[in-house]
Amino acid sequence: MRGGFRLGLGHLVAFVAVALVLNAQFTWWVYYSLRDNRERLDLQRGVLAARADTAALRLAEEAERVALRVLALPPGVIPSPAPPLVEIGVVSRGAAAAASAPGSQQAAPTPGWVTEGGRPAFARPLGGGRTALAFLDPQAPYRWLAAFDPNLQLVDREAVVAGRPQAALGPPFDHLVVTADFHRWEQLDDRYRQRVVGVLAEGAFFLAAIITAVVLLWRVLRRESSLERQHQNFVSAVTHELKTPIAGIRLALETVLSGRVDDEGRTRFLGNALTDSERLGDLVEKVLEVTRYAGGTHRLRMGLADLSQLVEDEMQIAHRRVAVRGGVLEADVTPGIQATFDPEAMAIVISNLIENALKYAKDEPPHVWLRLGLEDGEAVLEVRDNGVGIAPADLEAIFRPFYRAGDEVIRRTPGTGIGLFVCREIVNAHGGRLTAASPGAGQGAVFRLALPGAEGLPEEEFSEYIGDHEAR
Repeated sequence: MRGGFRLGLGHLVAFVAVALVLNAQFTWWVYYSLRDNRERLDLQRGVLAARADTAALRLAEEAERVALRVLALPPGVIPSPAPPLVEIGVVSRGAAAAASAPGSQQAAPTPGWVTEGGRPAFARPLGGGRTALAFLDPQAPYRWLAAFDPNLQLVDREAVVAGRPQAALGPPFDHLVVTADFHRWEQLDDRYRQRVVGVLAEGAFFLAAIITAVVLLWRVLRRESSLERQHQNFVSAVTHELKTPIAGIRLALETVLSGRVDDEGRTRFLGNALTDSERLGDLVEKVLEVTRYAGGTHRLRMGLADLSQLVEDEMQIAHRRVAVRGGVLEADVTPGIQATFDPEAMAIVISNLIENALKYAKDEPPHVWLRLGLEDGEAVLEVRDNGVGIAPADLEAIFRPFYRAGDEVIRRTPGTGIGLFVCREIVNAHGGRLTAASPGAGQGAVFRLALPGAEGLPEEEFSEYIGDHEAR
């Protein structure tokens, strides 16, 4: 037997504690993951901003190097070769000519950056109307920046997108800024969003797993509590069922041994003792049936056999019990139905269904109807009674082990709550179905057993079978 179990305050406290711990762990994990992803994005953006500042400084150094190179030229000297990124030349013109030259700005009287022919240049007056110009290739900063860091780009100040890191340049590129590459910036955002979605997806999965675990834990606790109640009902019922026949046997034997009864009385008391012993044996047999067939662990001896004959044999045995109660057992059995089943196990099912119908009769005498026929390749056995009926909520529960309905009339009826459980276990092991139906309370119940793979005898064999059956 199972150990005792009770769903008490301790189990509820443990259940709530586990649920809170799991929820706290889940919440902390989601918060930490989202914060870590945000910090990672900010760090990556910070790296791009630092790289942009570094690139701007490097470009400013390149421009400064060009200016210093030109300033270091001796007066009247045309340098050769030119420094990197620089084309150096000398222009001979006066201030008026310089001012009137199309596409150019007047050369500064002092060294400085000018635009000559649409190209940036560093100008240094050489005297005598001559000016040394160090031209910068307008595409050189773009090429240098691409080689320095492909994740950066040069854009016009007016085209800068708000929110991106940017570093302003000085002359002669003061109209440009260094900023993060558009695709790289979008890639960072996309990866961040993907990580967030991943965290939320994993969080949803873990949350579903936690909820499932909590629900399963709660169901296990409730099921254990229900099984414990059923177990207690079973122990109470079995104890009562054992005490009653044992007390009857003891009383009968004590009366006979006392010598206070005549031969007729002694025969009657011994008959009562025999009846109680049979009742006791039946109870022990039912308990053994639970251990043999519950859970499908018992190996059935399956074989093709005559189900109709088995039903009639069980009816003959049941007639005695029905006669004692003064009841009526009516049957409509189609002869010759062949099916594959274990005769011993199926006999238990038929016997229990008939006994159950007799046990819960509402009125005296009990009336039981039994029908066996073929429907769509299945052998269908129906056992109907005029008993107290079954509430809709109990139509499935009555097949659970140790379960007894809450109606007081049913609870006063002798029983252990294991007969129908054993019946369904056996039927399921045969691949069949056992169901219950009831029009309502006080209107009786119908138990329907469907066994697959059944067939009737061929016409010739059926006629021979009927003849032998009538002869018997």
